[in-house]
Amino acid sequence: MQQGETRAPVSSDVAYLAPGTVVASRYTVESVVGEGATGIVYVATDGETDARVALKVIHRSLCFDPHFSRRFTREASILKQLEGNHIVRLLDVTEDDGLPVLVLEYVEGLSLEATLRKHRPTIEEAVEITLQICAALGAAHAGGFVHRDLKPGNVIIQGELGTGRVPMVWVVDFGLGKALHRDPSGTSLTERNMILGTPEYMSPEQVRGDELDHRCDIYAAGVLLFEMLTGRAPFAGKTPIAAMTAHLTEPVPSPRASSPDRDIPPALEAVVHRALAKNPDERYETARAFAEALSAARDEHHVIAPAAVDDADALATGDTELELRTAVAKAVALESKSASTTKAAAERPGQPVRWPWILVAVVLAAVAIAVGAMAGAR
Repeated sequence: MQQGETRAPVSSDVAYLAPGTVVASRYTVESVVGEGATGIVYVATDGETDARVALKVIHRSLCFDPHFSRRFTREASILKQLEGNHIVRLLDVTEDDGLPVLVLEYVEGLSLEATLRKHRPTIEEAVEITLQICAALGAAHAGGFVHRDLKPGNVIIQGELGTGRVPMVWVVDFGLGKALHRDPSGTSLTERNMILGTPEYMSPEQVRGDELDHRCDIYAAGVLLFEMLTGRAPFAGKTPIAAMTAHLTEPVPSPRASSPDRDIPPALEAVVHRALAKNPDERYETARAFAEALSAARDEHHVIAPAAVDDADALATGDTELELRTAVAKAVALESKSASTTKAAAERPGQPVRWPWILVAVVLAAVAIAVGAMAGAR
């Protein structure tokens, strides 16, 4: 479901709340902003604070369906425990006339799904959006939860693309979310042999119905990055089964070959391929690792000014490999600077060469090579 995207209701068999309806004696409905399989999202005004909020209301026909009611309860339970700059906050849980209602922070913007229909992100924008998605995933994973349904419809873009300004990105809809070590609702849907997710964005292990961990979200984020770079998802089919089979059997397409009109850097293509590795063990271990790899590709090719990586680092800490890589990058940068200083001094007649700096540069180079070898062996 989408927030911040006003549109007319589309289902003739669903009872919608009319504008002006007061929910739970507090929230006045303005309009519908999104609709999904389990419910409808409205923008409303909080009568106590005058703030605009989003109301997520379950479909009345599903109120007594245990599967969908658990999904609704699960999302509320997860959001209560999550904090992150790119995750929409849960403000209240209430009900109205027997209908469960989640009151969420209102984010004014378009879903990535709607954005992609209007505007193809530049390489810079695609990287920035993915970095912020990694920040949201890092927060969720650090909190012990996996999203399991990351797709363009569940990413909100706040701000216009193509303006040169960095947009704000939000990940929403944790209705299929699951605790990494326990299910907050007390029921695991995977125990019922159900395959959950959206076919075009499901990891191979998700398609197989295997037990999932946070790396399925990293795979889905890789699919989103591929789609933003090339204009299409890497694995698609005429039917959901065809798309799911492609995730299992087809090699990852080359983003550069899929979009020859764009100068996609080889380093960025390598990042995409690792995120989309069919074996979870071959993907980035954490969302932070994915963000750091994107940052490295960005820095190498000047893809985008740094903005979200620090946020992603703060949300998911403790990745030793990243700390080693950062140390290597700093060492190499300092070595380069020292070498330039030494060369300039040598070219000035009468100026002594600062040999200690050369020694420092050599030592740093050795450290960089050794640490790089350690990181590469992992």
